Amino acid sequence: MLIVDEAQTGLAKLGSMWGFEHEGVVPDIFTISKHFGGGVAISATITTDEIEEKVSASGFVVGHSHSNDPMPCNAAIASIDIILEEVLVDVSQRIGAYWREHMERLASKHKIIGDIRGRGLLQGIELVTDRQTRDPAYEEGRRIGRMCLENGLILSVRRKGSVFRFVPPFTTTDAQLDEAADILDHAMSSVV
Repeated sequence: MLIVDEAQTGLAKLGSMWGFEHEGVVPDIFTISKHFGGGVAISATITTDEIEEKVSASGFVVGHSHSNDPMPCNAAIASIDIILEEVLVDVSQRIGAYWREHMERLASKHKIIGDIRGRGLLQGIELVTDRQTRDPAYEEGRRIGRMCLENGLILSVRRKGSVFRFVPPFTTTDAQLDEAADILDHAMSSVV
């Protein structure tokens, strides 16, 4: 049985409706939440007819005090409608490709970037002290992250400062990505 958590990777974030599509698999169960409701708290579990029938037949019922509330359900429907109507899968692909070009350019300039990973609107870089040993650049990363924040670039900093995640919204412009890359470039040049 394959169970996939699409809380961060689903709903067009990676340049496909679901992250698992990139791996060529179809899960037996997958979950969605976070941006599913466009800021309104809602989650869902999606499964096959066969699994649903077995669960129902067993008498196993899960309920919560806010299950099936109309307002969050309508928010989720609206989110899906917007994703489809505005073809946000394509938007994610375009923004992701443009940002990846920036990251590759920065990696060719700054040896502290040991890896670029992700796709679409969920990408990251790993900062290392040496590309061969791949030792994490904790202190340098903290200083770079702090300098980025001071200059207006908010990052998701992970692994004690050695991993930066970039998760821009679907509305991000090329000019904003250019500015973000310039801030990151300046911070790296200043610290390393």
